Amino acid sequence: MRIVLGDGQRLFIDVLAAALTQNGVTVAALATSPQEVLAAVARHQPDICLMAIRFGIGSSFSALSVISRRYPQVKVVMLADSTDPAASTEVISSGAAALIRKDQHLCEIVRTLAEVGAGERAVVTDPMHAQPRQLSPPVTSDGDRLLRLLTLREQEVLMLIMEGHSTKQIARSLAISLSTARTHIQSVLVKLGAHSRLEATSMVARSCLLGISGQYSLGPPVKQSAASG
Repeated sequence: MRIVLGDGQRLFIDVLAAALTQNGVTVAALATSPQEVLAAVARHQPDICLMAIRFGIGSSFSALSVISRRYPQVKVVMLADSTDPAASTEVISSGAAALIRKDQHLCEIVRTLAEVGAGERAVVTDPMHAQPRQLSPPVTSDGDRLLRLLTLREQEVLMLIMEGHSTKQIARSLAISLSTARTHIQSVLVKLGAHSRLEATSMVARSCLLGISGQYSLGPPVKQSAASG
């Protein structure tokens, strides 16, 4: 399965692309605007275009309309920040094959992509109550095992920890409250079995977790450092 992945937050799509690649999905290109999504779809003709409902600039629904008209073989799956029945109706009526939430478990995201790739239309309205199913290849390394413990948001937080960001900087980068950032950081440490950010960073370095390469078509890879922040 080949996909084009689009979202206004570069960090998010870097994390999601790395996670999907480890689960057997080929990410042909990354895009940070509806215009870049359209260009990538035209160039790569993927099986699925996975893009955010909101980019900050530009309309994803306009891009969805163009894709449906020009590239009917490309199935579109929309990413939402939160569940919204009205958004679900709008997305599906606009021609998308599915709506999934950014904070749902990776296994559920992979499952939805597999269902869409098989020709199904799968609207996810409450993924928090969905039971994840094992669809990914067998775990082959410590890094894979660690990666599966974390949600996509927690992987974002972990990458920012690796870059030496403070709690306030993490909150600002992800547009979340300080208390929410603290909760995510604590969850990351607990899931990794680490007692500090430094220990978490060391574990990540040893296992090559979140090893994002510059294999995608949008810009340079995210810079990682061993700073504990």
